Amino acid sequence: MEALVDEKFVPENVMGHEGRDFAYTVRTALLSWYCTIVDRSEGGLNIFNVWRELFPNRRDEIEQVRARVEPDWEILKNFRDKCGFHADTPRNYFLAKQKLLDNLQVVNSMQEFLDLAKKLIKLEDTELIDFVPEVETALLDFEIEGIFRVNRDAMKRLLILPHGNYKKVFG
Repeated sequence: MEALVDEKFVPENVMGHEGRDFAYTVRTALLSWYCTIVDRSEGGLNIFNVWRELFPNRRDEIEQVRARVEPDWEILKNFRDKCGFHADTPRNYFLAKQKLLDNLQVVNSMQEFLDLAKKLIKLEDTELIDFVPEVETALLDFEIEGIFRVNRDAMKRLLILPHGNYKKVFG
C-alpha cells in the first residue's frame, strides 16, 4: 500500500492512473474487510468474540478495544454497505466515505484495533500452543473428505501454519 501511495509501484494500466489511485481502491477494500471482521450483527464474524475465546488472559484488553470500536459500528456498516462490498448512488457513496475517513474517533479506534491484532498475532506461538496442531488436523480432515486440496505453502504465507516442512498427505 505504501509503495502505491509513494508512487514506487504503479501498476501498468491504460487509463494512466497513478499508484495513489490504486491505493485508494485498495484502502476501500481493506476498510470493508475491517468492517466485516468487526461485524457485531447476528451472523457477523465479530473477531472480538473469537479473540476472547482464543486469548482468555487478554480479555480485558480485548474488551477495551471492542468498547472503543463499538460506537463506530453504524459508520463502519454504512461505509461497507455503500462504498465497499455494495454500492449506492454517488451521493450516498461519497457521504458514507466522508463520514468514515473524516472521523478521527473512527480512525483512532481502527488504529487501536490494528495494534491489538498485531500484538495477538505475536502472542500466538506462546498463548495458542494447540493452534497449529488443531489447524493441521482440520486441514487433513478437509483433504480426507475431498473438500479441497490444501496448499501448505499458501497457509504458511498467510501465517496460518508456521514455516517448516510438511509431508504431502494427499495430492
